[in-house]
Amino acid sequence: MRLLRQALLLLRSELRQELRDFELLLTAGFFTVVLLAMFYLSFASLQAKAHLSALPGLMWLTVAFVGVLTLTRVFDREREADTLRALLAAPIERLAIYLAKAAMALLVLMICCAVLVPGLWLMFPAGQAFADQPGQTALLALLGCAGYVAIGTLFAAGLATGAGKNTLLFIILYPLTTPVLMYALVTTRALLDRDPALPDHLTQMFLLDLILFAAACLLFETVLVGAPARAPGRRPRHPRRPDASVRQDMSREPSR
Repeated sequence: MRLLRQALLLLRSELRQELRDFELLLTAGFFTVVLLAMFYLSFASLQAKAHLSALPGLMWLTVAFVGVLTLTRVFDREREADTLRALLAAPIERLAIYLAKAAMALLVLMICCAVLVPGLWLMFPAGQAFADQPGQTALLALLGCAGYVAIGTLFAAGLATGAGKNTLLFIILYPLTTPVLMYALVTTRALLDRDPALPDHLTQMFLLDLILFAAACLLFETVLVGAPARAPGRRPRHPRRPDASVRQDMSREPSR
């Protein structure tokens, strides 16, 4: 309960700062709209069967781009104000920092999905399945974004204080999130095809998210602050022997 309370306090602080300038939401939302416009101009003239094959890729390609754009900014306030060390020194659980940052990134991605999915439905006839199955569509977006954020927040924290972190995050994040995105593609295609095995796909996505989240929680403190240094072993102190000249002078002293 203490961990959740601390995470909620940090998340509330993040939301308060975001509501002042809407930096993340405006950037991610504008980028989502731009990608939708580009997709429409590129694929609207294709046949409906081609739309069915393209929609899963368009959806999760947008999530990947918007996600990395969001994750590169999620620790920027602490980096620019040099408050990350103060946050680490505060009497809070390190895991609460991860939960708050991951929840903030997930919230931004879900808001972008609330623009992305209706946009795909309105632009492409094959997107009608999104409107026909709103509950499954919302769960699919939540599970896919949660798995992406679980990995992304971990490595964004590790690169929060490094130079050139944005480039490194691009290089590291895409290979590591490929399994999540590929499985989300398969599940999205099952939803569009109205496959009766869709609940099984969603269950497997949920289990994958649990594994990724548990691994990220275990590794977060090590990635953020590094492994604790081992204390060097203390050598036994031997009594110092007097020099030869000192011993010779002591032997010459008359005994009293």
